[in-house]
Amino acid sequence: MSEPGKRSVSFLEFEKVIQELPGQQAWRSNAGSGTGSIFTMEFKAALQSDVPQSEFSLMVYCAWRIVEPGRVLCTWQEDADSSLAPALKKLEGVPVTSAVLTEWGDLTVGFANGSSLHIWNDAPFKDDDSWFIGYSGLGYYSVATPNTFFYEPEVY
Repeated sequence: MSEPGKRSVSFLEFEKVIQELPGQQAWRSNAGSGTGSIFTMEFKAALQSDVPQSEFSLMVYCAWRIVEPGRVLCTWQEDADSSLAPALKKLEGVPVTSAVLTEWGDLTVGFANGSSLHIWNDAPFKDDDSWFIGYSGLGYYSVATPNTFFYEPEVY
């Protein structure tokens, strides 16, 4: 933890944040040219100080897949322009019905149309975070090595 103010948090604290997702809708996503398999999804209200970012901003740097009933729609190994960006756009405006965080840092987000987003924490194979959430303009919750969750306050 070399960043000032960054602290380890419990699974329960992180899970409490994740439980704010059900009932929300993604209103913006960003993927495509130049992003590779990295993407963002914005939930909840837009922050007044930064319109492109919201109160709940999910950014994914690790392995993921999007599934529809009966099939895998796309994965982190496919082209961001032709697969990822259109798949994320299909999820915009669809209510989240469930959000399940595992103690290993994996996340599954279910949507009202039967689709789901599966995120796998692959931090043991990387030196940085797997995915994080910008939270209410106050800071960032992130998933790192197995069973390790962090909170870092926003620095102004």
